[in-house]
Amino acid sequence: MLLLLSLVFVFLYILPKIIVDFFQISFIKKKMQEQAIILNHEDYQNAGLYAIEKLKFSIFSSLYECVVFFCWIFFGFMFLQDFIGGFFENERLYSLAFLLTFLLLYTLINLPLSYYLSMVLDKKFGFSKMSFGLFLKDTLQGLVLLIVFGGIIGYVLIYLVSYYKFWWLYGFIFVFFVIVIINMIYPTLIAPIFNNFTPLEDESLKERIKGLLESVGFESKGIFVMDASKRDGRLNAYFGGLGKVKRVILFDTLLKKVSTDGLLAILGHELGHFKHKDIIKNLFFNAIFLFILFVFMGCYTQDLLQNIGLDGNSGSIFAFIFLVASVLGFWSMPIIGYFSRKAEYNADKFGANLSSKATLANALVRIVNENKAFPYSHSLYVFFHYTHPPLIDRLKALDYTF
Repeated sequence: MLLLLSLVFVFLYILPKIIVDFFQISFIKKKMQEQAIILNHEDYQNAGLYAIEKLKFSIFSSLYECVVFFCWIFFGFMFLQDFIGGFFENERLYSLAFLLTFLLLYTLINLPLSYYLSMVLDKKFGFSKMSFGLFLKDTLQGLVLLIVFGGIIGYVLIYLVSYYKFWWLYGFIFVFFVIVIINMIYPTLIAPIFNNFTPLEDESLKERIKGLLESVGFESKGIFVMDASKRDGRLNAYFGGLGKVKRVILFDTLLKKVSTDGLLAILGHELGHFKHKDIIKNLFFNAIFLFILFVFMGCYTQDLLQNIGLDGNSGSIFAFIFLVASVLGFWSMPIIGYFSRKAEYNADKFGANLSSKATLANALVRIVNENKAFPYSHSLYVFFHYTHPPLIDRLKALDYTF
């Protein structure tokens, strides 16, 4: 059974993921030999080098993930079971301790990857501005949130397993409800833990944004500027929250680098997602993915864990599914990505109607120039990884002249 699990994980996830990354590396290397487009020559080359470095890191991360997976299923779970089991007689507390210990160890094991990406690779190419102190603070805060939310959610799920035959159905409903609640409270309770949000001070810009929002019936609880520059120099803007707690969030980097008309065009694009109810559609896709996971847990996981020598405690069920969820995620991404890319084209069209095609296109070009994003991608890589269409395709749809 362990060998079968290993083969499934390698051949259905790790190997395809690495092959797709290699296709993308080869494609970018070829495109780097061609004349620069959108970016100037130096930035075009640097963007290509950065993309290749990130892909090499992705390949290493996949191999690292594979080793970690093997360690967990061959001896890690057994060790955790023997170690944790000696401290708890209560079944639910034992299961919760098993799950939380697994989540903490898994996070710490992957911490070197997070450190390298933000503190080494992104700094090398001039993106990350994060200090070691801020990285450490973010990490500790993330661990605290993991313990708090993981403990609450984990206990409820373990309770459902203990008392209900169809626990997986109730568990799905509960977790989906939690996801919706987190989306609602994220901009006001969670995001401020990591960043400072201040009301937009530019009254002229604020009035123009309010006018834009009112023109499409978007109600917000304010327009805020996020101090994104303390971590990263890249540009972005988004609408945070659901229902009546929605906020307009502008990166401080965006305000400094993009014209007012360009910023309004970008917000127009985001309003397109609002008008087309793309957030609701995304929640629907997440619900399908989540439901499949819970069906798998309810039908197969407990027996599978017992077959590989574990006692099948409730905590081990959720720990194991956490390990293998990436396999389902990888193969569901082409479907999610397909609909997401269509939604992006429609949002671009909506945003262009609120401003103009040229204004939105120029704003996108400005963002790419500041973010130093390589403009080309292999179709296979787009198929598996992209939720947004490649920039060149978006610009062509906006009748941009290269």
